[in-house]
Amino acid sequence: MTGGNAKTNPAMMNNLKSTFASAVICILPLILLGCIDFSGGPDTDKIEIIGEEKSPNGKLIATSFSCSGGGAAGYFYFNASLRKADEELDQRAGLLGKHKTWKAFTDIEVKWIDDKNLEVSYNQPNSPGYKENNAIKVESKHGIKIHYVVKKGKP
Repeated sequence: MTGGNAKTNPAMMNNLKSTFASAVICILPLILLGCIDFSGGPDTDKIEIIGEEKSPNGKLIATSFSCSGGGAAGYFYFNASLRKADEELDQRAGLLGKHKTWKAFTDIEVKWIDDKNLEVSYNQPNSPGYKENNAIKVESKHGIKIHYVVKKGKP
């Protein structure tokens, strides 16, 4: 008796197992490749320091910077940072904006008023699309009050 189903025909069962194994071997690498992020991320960002100022007591550093990255889709933005003197710059811990990777601020400058007050001045677009994003700013960090000044003129 030939034919039948896989339960009664060992040759058919072996053929099904072989076909299934081949399919798994071919599909598994594709599934695993789908889990890899080829766009880069914070570890592959290119950061350029535009301005950096130590606090009068030397304990903190205020920085204005640009950041680019993101692979093919890409992003480029400006922001400011306030960190302890012994810490690395974290480009995603910016002081300005709800969405840290939006290019919503330009011409950012940082200036210490005294040990407890920092001034951050900048240009920003006035379009409605940026209104919600630009309304979010860090008010204080590490015990420092941050004063924001929107520069007059064209952004």
